[in-house]
Amino acid sequence: MKEKRRKLGVPKAHVSATYRKVQVTVPDAPVDVNIPARMTFYVDTRFTAAQVSRIQVLAGLVLLNWDTHFTELNDGAARSRYQQCVNKYAKFNLAPVWFEGKLTNGAAAAAVQMDGFTTQIAANGFGQAAKAYIMYQKSGSSTIKGVNASNPETNSLTVTINATDISKTSVTNQFLAGSLQHAWLHREGYRHPAGKYTNYFAGECSMCLMRNNKDKTSTPASTYTQWLD
Repeated sequence: MKEKRRKLGVPKAHVSATYRKVQVTVPDAPVDVNIPARMTFYVDTRFTAAQVSRIQVLAGLVLLNWDTHFTELNDGAARSRYQQCVNKYAKFNLAPVWFEGKLTNGAAAAAVQMDGFTTQIAANGFGQAAKAYIMYQKSGSSTIKGVNASNPETNSLTVTINATDISKTSVTNQFLAGSLQHAWLHREGYRHPAGKYTNYFAGECSMCLMRNNKDKTSTPASTYTQWLD
């Protein structure tokens, strides 16, 4: 019998990914807009149960940082610890692409970013934004990647996650939460030059979260930035 061979130039059949609905509880933060009880994501079924559970933990940590920021302000702080941290290090690209005003320091920029994230949370939870997909990548140079977007009221929180990195026990949940937050910053409208994070708002925000809003030490920046984008 003659062997059948695939014709050159004819692509292999593409198998569409399938997704399942996963939800993450939203903290009852003291904000002045209605907030949903849960956020909804559609996760590629190729992720294992353990990987999905970790993704939910990471989203929860990003939400915890958001909640803590507003709780500290509500309790009387002039600036949250997140604002203080970002203010020390963020110097460039302080504003998202949709912001029309001028931001002169990292603390003010962090306040704008957290308000924008509040909008993203509401848009996701109330179904006002496009569905947020957690897309699968077996391995690669990126840990968690968010494609640039420009409207937090309608753009989804879709990201692509490296399944190999998300399974590593050598990296903490706090570091990976910073990676997820960074991807969502791209979705919120923040930009930085490719491969440059130090002193750029989108990079310093995520490194602050990775350090739990503590000051920098002698630890090389690459310890943190290797998990970004």
